[in-house]
Amino acid sequence: MSEFSLEQFIEVHEPQLRTSAVPEVFWPSLFNKLKYEEFDAGKYFQIIVEENESGENSFSVIALKDIEAESADSIFLIDHCFTFRLNNARGILKQVPGFKERLMESMGITLDEFEDVDSCSDYIGSESGDAHPTARGDENPGTGDEKGTKINEQLEQKIIDAIMEKIWKFAQTYTVRRSKNVLDEGDMPIWYLPDEFGMRIGHSNTPNIRIVPFFYGFNGQAFSIMFPIKDIKDQEEVTRNYVDNAVLKAHPDWYNVLLHPWEPVDLSESEIKKSVKDEKFFTSGRHPDYLPSESQKGNASDPIGIMDTVRILASDTQLIEHLKDVQYEMAEDVKEADVIWMREHFHDFKVLSEQNPKVLINQFPFESNLTVKDLFAALIEADPSYEKSYNEETLEWGPEWFQTTFNLNEELPAFVSYFQKRARKNLDNTWIIKPWNLARGLDTVVTNNLDCVIRMVETGPKLVSKYIEDPVLMKRPDNGNLVKFDLRFIVLVRSLDPLEVFVYNDFWPRLAVNEYDLSDLADNFTHLSVHNYTDKSKVSNITSDEFIESLVELNPQLDWNQVKEQINYVIKEVFKTVTRDRPPKGVAPNLQSRAMYGFDIMLKWKNREHNAVDVVFLEANFMPDCERASQFYPDFADTVFQTLFLGGGSNRVHSI
Repeated sequence: MSEFSLEQFIEVHEPQLRTSAVPEVFWPSLFNKLKYEEFDAGKYFQIIVEENESGENSFSVIALKDIEAESADSIFLIDHCFTFRLNNARGILKQVPGFKERLMESMGITLDEFEDVDSCSDYIGSESGDAHPTARGDENPGTGDEKGTKINEQLEQKIIDAIMEKIWKFAQTYTVRRSKNVLDEGDMPIWYLPDEFGMRIGHSNTPNIRIVPFFYGFNGQAFSIMFPIKDIKDQEEVTRNYVDNAVLKAHPDWYNVLLHPWEPVDLSESEIKKSVKDEKFFTSGRHPDYLPSESQKGNASDPIGIMDTVRILASDTQLIEHLKDVQYEMAEDVKEADVIWMREHFHDFKVLSEQNPKVLINQFPFESNLTVKDLFAALIEADPSYEKSYNEETLEWGPEWFQTTFNLNEELPAFVSYFQKRARKNLDNTWIIKPWNLARGLDTVVTNNLDCVIRMVETGPKLVSKYIEDPVLMKRPDNGNLVKFDLRFIVLVRSLDPLEVFVYNDFWPRLAVNEYDLSDLADNFTHLSVHNYTDKSKVSNITSDEFIESLVELNPQLDWNQVKEQINYVIKEVFKTVTRDRPPKGVAPNLQSRAMYGFDIMLKWKNREHNAVDVVFLEANFMPDCERASQFYPDFADTVFQTLFLGGGSNRVHSI
């Protein structure tokens, strides 16, 4: 990398260095150490192993010489031994020889922890070379004991479970930028473990070093960099603050909660305080929508005549290209259009009413209150009946059709208290964590590990919802597995005041792949049903009629007509929720607006007898992908346009 100069290094990396608050005095030395891959921490630090009264080893790192905080050379590289996402971590642990053993040693996991000690008899001695630090990090200090062991299959799962249970005490995270061309998707978090040296550095409320992740743009590799924030004396322990992050800066009173993975705190007796969000929550950091004035309202046209040629101004033609009966031509300007069909979010409905009061657009003002997860959850909590719905005995909360949800960036202490209350009652504590700004299951995590939930807050805005642990299952046609599923309904909205909502009769069953069970919560093919964006071979193209027939055959106690009525009821309740309050705490009626949404619905058993179901609303999606719909049902596009814009009726939809 010698062809790059210090000036070029700074030009490329300065934003990252300043964001991480790396002092400028270290930049030249950091550049040289990265350029020559110089891992020289072993010359300055040493890992110390001490045995406590119970015979367990504890580790710390001490300085081997005085280290001055202002010295330009006092910055050190730490390698990463394991980079992962939750859905691939277990697979890597199974596939890489010796890696489990290496992490067991680093995490202090011993075979004595496992009940089935007899199965340890297959352990054999060291297999030199199986477990070793990454080559770049060999110059960082180690314990000198890097023997590997061969683990039989009987123990493997238990050991991997133990590693994944403890990994949150050591893992760190950074984010990678996703394509700007992908609508409504932000950054994706990456988790990593530092090398053995980095994992041994202890916590302190008054640390003497900082460690931050660093992406070296010249070779595309990630490292951690360590530098002192105060002078360190010879033989002094080196410590960092484990919760030195943006979440703590935003919520300094959460310190003990954020530190729970390392120093557990009991909040099971604490009152659960859910925060009712004010208008600022619904507007802060969000692009505002502008409504027509009262004088501008009422100018929208009647539906376009069925036989007229519709002039469409479109930024996305996926659906339009499938129109057959609807006669249309493409418009180039707002003023000449009858219909605006946009995939991008539209905001200025005031200007639109001035430019063309007759045009219809496929969006409602403030519809983010429906389609953005944290906003919709806030509207659920804002219902006056919500607080009264809490049952101290069952710990159930909110309407039956919406799972108990916490906004982790606003309500983490409340969630920890709720989780611990459930644990004391031996209630299921499986949760699903979702970012509010990603779609298609990206960065979705299913877990029953409280430490995992707490650490996930570091990766950006997250909601955590009670996982449906007893879903209605169906038999997947291609492999015979009993799998979980959700149902995608296309919902067409012609008016919010009065409410005119239509549901397309056919829906799209989306099936998981693997047999449903709760033993491996990281298996996306068991717990997620959307695979058409990752592996289309996993998509089961079962029709709604085939689904109903199969479901009732497997569960003859179900009356599908009754389930369908429940689904329609829930969809209507969703719209009542989002129109209960005026904007910005609600979706605004607008005479020029129409909309198509994808509603995702699940069915769960109401009781242990499995003789009744509850319908659960998961989320609503703006501009859902309709390619499969158009292929399965050739008149789908015409039905959508006729229902929304042409005032026509169709036997392909039903009103709710």
